[in-house]
Amino acid sequence: MKQTCSQRFRWLHSLQFKYLVTLFVIVFVACAITYMIMFMSIWGQVRHAAEEQLQSITDFLTSVMERSDMPVNEVIDLLRPKVDSIGLAKTEEALPAGFRLDMPLEPNQTRLIRLESNGLAGVFRTADGYIWLSAKSDSMHTRWTHLLVLQTLIICAGIASAGAFFAIRHSTRPLRELDAAIRHVARGDFGVRVDYRGRDEMGVVVQNFNWMVGELRNIEYLRKDFVSSVSHEFKTPVSAIRGSVKLLTATPFEKLDETKFRKYVGLITDETERMSSLSSNLLRLSRLENQSAAENIINFSLDEQLRRCILLLEGQWSTKSVELDIRLDRIDYRGDVELLQQLWLNLLSNAIKFTDPGGNIGIELRSIPEDGVRVEIIDDGVGMSPETQKRIFEKFYQGDNSHAREGNGLGLSIVRRIVELHTGTIVYKSELGQGTICTVTLPGNL
Repeated sequence: MKQTCSQRFRWLHSLQFKYLVTLFVIVFVACAITYMIMFMSIWGQVRHAAEEQLQSITDFLTSVMERSDMPVNEVIDLLRPKVDSIGLAKTEEALPAGFRLDMPLEPNQTRLIRLESNGLAGVFRTADGYIWLSAKSDSMHTRWTHLLVLQTLIICAGIASAGAFFAIRHSTRPLRELDAAIRHVARGDFGVRVDYRGRDEMGVVVQNFNWMVGELRNIEYLRKDFVSSVSHEFKTPVSAIRGSVKLLTATPFEKLDETKFRKYVGLITDETERMSSLSSNLLRLSRLENQSAAENIINFSLDEQLRRCILLLEGQWSTKSVELDIRLDRIDYRGDVELLQQLWLNLLSNAIKFTDPGGNIGIELRSIPEDGVRVEIIDDGVGMSPETQKRIFEKFYQGDNSHAREGNGLGLSIVRRIVELHTGTIVYKSELGQGTICTVTLPGNL
């Protein structure tokens, strides 16, 4: 019932309803204006014709009375079959109610008292009194009708056409603005915006267009930032490799001791590995962003996977003498095993990297009846500022400059995309100097 009411209410704001109302208003206004114009222009012509007809009747009365000695009553009886009603009043006060005069009449003077669409009523003063009469006029009715129909059609057509032209021009103005805006976007101008506040179909289209342009503007900004960041990330190791190679080639071999040689070769090796890692992460992130869902779905033991990831990183946490508090429920899960392993390796590696030597890291896996499974990785490391927490998933963003050389800022972008592909959520809670809690929630099964 609510949906039906909502649909009806939405229809009231639709272009179809607006066009129907506009057409009705145009026709109504056209008819009203036509009636007023018709009344002012035709009334005078019809009144003049009625006065001529009345004058012809009175001329006939006068000629009959002058050429013959017929009494007035007999002349009236002679005309009675030709008119609706006719009579003689001796005085002005004796005239019927519908024939009262507003001004006195002179002898042999005629006055049109009432004009109707199919006839007339008038008074003629004679020496014997006032002759009043009402008569139909087929010619007057026909003329009135023809003029009315013809002028109504012409004026209505003109007014309706003009009204429809301006109404359509006004209603299509957003379309013209939208067309111009699309051309701007096609030329790469993403700052354009169409201003339309209607709630009809056009309003929805304009709103979606403005949203699309905003997204394109953000994508363009991210693209430029991405290109700039990638260029910078590759430029740094390339510069280091070039510098090391120049020093090696500029130094005579006999003067190059083993320590310097190993130093420069080690630097070249490290920077090459860094570039290789960056390339691999870029390719991995690109592939993940082009996926719409996790693909290689299988059943596996999630707690065993986490244990394997911890063992794979043993060299990192044992070197820093980090204590691990591991609490893993036995959980069989269905998901992309390779992507989830990459997820845990990245998160655990980050926790180890930002934990001071001798620190503690807690790893907890438990089943949540409402949400599925939840993994929490808790460290007592350096923590993060609010600004870093807001931007932590941005590509190439590294909040802590002291560890900037240890990564390329793509790890958490990959992590977030893996979580999204599994329709899960990832949340960081942290304070500077108080450590960090990373919570990953995944649905029961894909």
